[in-house]
Amino acid sequence: MWCKECNRETETEECELCGATTESDVPLEIYWCDECKVPVVVCVSDISKDVCPSCHRAISYLCADLRPVFPEERLLLEILKGKPLAFLGQSVWASNNRYYIDGKPAVVTTQAYRKMSANNIREQLEQFAPQNNSDFFDSNIKKFVEVNRSRLAYTIDEAHAFIKRAAASYPRECVVISFSSGKDSTVTADLTIKALGDPSLVHIFGNTTLEFPLTLEYVERYRKANPKAIIKSAINREQEFYRVCEDIGPPARMLRWCCSMFKTGPITRVLNSMYRDKDILTFYGIRKCESVARSKYNRIEDNAESVKIQKQKVASPIFLWKDIDIWLYLFGEDVDFNEAYRLGYDRVGCWCCPNNNERAQFLSQIYMPEQYEKWRSFLITFGQNRPLARRADAHGLCQPRGGAHHRGRQSPAVVSTGANPR
Repeated sequence: MWCKECNRETETEECELCGATTESDVPLEIYWCDECKVPVVVCVSDISKDVCPSCHRAISYLCADLRPVFPEERLLLEILKGKPLAFLGQSVWASNNRYYIDGKPAVVTTQAYRKMSANNIREQLEQFAPQNNSDFFDSNIKKFVEVNRSRLAYTIDEAHAFIKRAAASYPRECVVISFSSGKDSTVTADLTIKALGDPSLVHIFGNTTLEFPLTLEYVERYRKANPKAIIKSAINREQEFYRVCEDIGPPARMLRWCCSMFKTGPITRVLNSMYRDKDILTFYGIRKCESVARSKYNRIEDNAESVKIQKQKVASPIFLWKDIDIWLYLFGEDVDFNEAYRLGYDRVGCWCCPNNNERAQFLSQIYMPEQYEKWRSFLITFGQNRPLARRADAHGLCQPRGGAHHRGRQSPAVVSTGANPR
């Protein structure tokens, strides 16, 4: 337990010093080891947090959270900086738009995404791909796991114990895994299967029809790798996304009708048809650090907002994990994952979600040009033809970012679709 008021660890739900309600997780920080060239995950209360557990050299604070930069994204970063393959033998990590190259920060601004055309970037990615090997990356990740082995062991043991407690009163046929194919649900599925020792658990995959092509490929790989798993796809076959957009307008950040229509609704129908009045337990890959709203959830919820089904309890084994914990688990346990992350996406839900940042839109221009142009053309046409859309455009709700053209390339449209699982 942790008291934010006193900035101290305690064993009670109420701080003995100030009386404030304590939180269940002790804050983590990411330090950097110049000798090992890897990030080190430490608890703020650890008295030896400034010493590397591997080489025993002094380490220094780096940031609050971190994700790995795979060779594919690293090459893209190098191209944006005009230095192809310059960081081939360096340890590259990222936090949002801030990159760290051997522990030194390198910011990539949104303007950098507008300086080059997607076609030019694709040409350079193809040109330098044969030289873009992963030898250093693989050895660096191996070292990262080795240095943080104790942290990995702690998170696994704690999550397994939580899963066993949560599932103790449920028959196995009433235990469900919510499987979006994002990294968080992948880790949750792997933890749950191993903790309960049951590879035949039910997985519910919500196919919104707006999934990344790489997502669908990963789901098929997962099916083949887990032949005993019962994987049910929930999909809205009665409505087509673009037609609904024509009728009621494209979804936006403040009006994401797409979630209930193409995700929550189909999943609810599948669960209702399978379980009817039975009490079920669903393991979700929700984490409190993802948003302010999710930080207010409980680790176990009797009534989860994201799935409108009665008699359901939702449990989140990785609720207290950070991004770096997720990647430490995937690497340390050698778990396959959605390859969209290798390209630089930090979220893999609907590829054109209105919650996507400009970097995600930029990546879609490069790696999914046909889908991107189709959606962009639809938004432009809709904005020109619909009076309501024109009024929204006048208020800046449907405008492309950055004005008209940037060196011959039109900027991406802001409005997109769907909720975006990690």
